[in-house]
Formats: sequence, structure tokens, C-alpha cells
Amino acid sequence: MKIYIKNKKKFFQRVFLGLVLAAIMLGGTGGIIYYVKTQNGPKDLVETPNVMQRLNESEKKNQKIILVFFKDGCPYCEAAKTEIEKAKIQANFPVLYVNTESREGQQLKQKYKLQYASSLVIIQKQKNTVTTEVVVAYGDKIRGQYVPLTENIQKAFENL
Repeated sequence: MKIYIKNKKKFFQRVFLGLVLAAIMLGGTGGIIYYVKTQNGPKDLVETPNVMQRLNESEKKNQKIILVFFKDGCPYCEAAKTEIEKAKIQANFPVLYVNTESREGQQLKQKYKLQYASSLVIIQKQKNTVTTEVVVAYGDKIRGQYVPLTENIQKAFENL
């Protein structure tokens, strides 16, 4: 059985429109809103590959290192990620992202005795081999709103 279509362009436009409408009805508007939100907003935080190895290599070089701890779905982390990304661009030292839910993240969380995912650990080795480790929060909830602690982030990322 052969089907003859007079205007193929119009036919395919209508089929495409029908598929789009069906996808919207099946997926709801949440899918579209999520797509638009993720395309326009900052990217999600992603753990630095081989974070333990990179941390060890950086510590040997006697340079400042910042570990940005985060957890997927953490509202404090989400609120501050734009500020952290801006500060990271200006940094002339390694900035490593650590997911507190990963195996390496759990180890580092215990090592630095972290209570919250939204923490920065600043590791600074001095010339006399004394290592300074400072833990700073980078997100908070103020008057019901999750906000970045911009001053903490800026101080942590200061170039020395």
C-alpha cells in the first residue's frame, strides 16, 4: 500500500509539531523549565577527577590549594557556585572540587573534620614546611534565603 502526500513539507511540519506537543504533554512543563534553567544558569559542581592524587601533587609544590566541598542537591552549594566559579577564574593556584558523597570525599571530609558540605578548605604551605589548613563556610541561610558568603569566598581566593 502506497500513500501519496501532496505537500510533504507541510506534512512533516505538522508531524514534528505533533511530536513536540505530545512530548510536552507527556513530560509536563517541568522538563522544559528544567532544560531552560540548566541551559542559562551555571553548571553543576563536578568533582575533580583523581582529587587525592592531584592534592598530593599540589602539596609537594608548596603552593596554596583550595578544596571546594559540595554535595549534590545542597541548597547552600547551589547558592554559592556562581561566586566560587568567578573567584576560581582569578586564582593562580589549584582549586579542587570534592563531592562529600564520593569515596575520596568521605576520606577528606573525615581528615578535615567537616560538618557541612558547603565548606572551603584552604591549605597553605609555608617555606618552613608548616602547613596551615583553614575551613571556611561558603553558603548560609539568611532570612529564609540561601545565599553565598561572598566575603568568605573572596578572602579564601585571595592571591598571596
